[in-house]
Amino acid sequence: MTRKISLSHEFGENIFTRNTISAFFEKLSKEKEAEIILDFKDIKFVSRSCADEYLKQKEKIRKKIVEANMSKEVCSMFNAVKIQYKKAGIEISLDICSGPKSLVAA
Repeated sequence: MTRKISLSHEFGENIFTRNTISAFFEKLSKEKEAEIILDFKDIKFVSRSCADEYLKQKEKIRKKIVEANMSKEVCSMFNAVKIQYKKAGIEISLDICSGPKSLVAA
């Protein structure tokens, strides 16, 4: 069973703090569904620290997390963090913004 969660309903247009992401993933870990679609529609900004925390939490959670409707701007922030990891010699196996075109907003 899959559940879809609208991030704009959870956070509004902007996601700013690590604690917000950490608490959100703790809530997700208690969900009964094995797969969760996180709908980024109407999310205009994710801070660098939030993108970093998101990637760390997504790596740890024992659920399949799929991102949908991520804007180019938000996707760029996730890619910037992944590049930072790579420069530090840390490999991130997670694919954010590289899924099917239908999941990424134009």
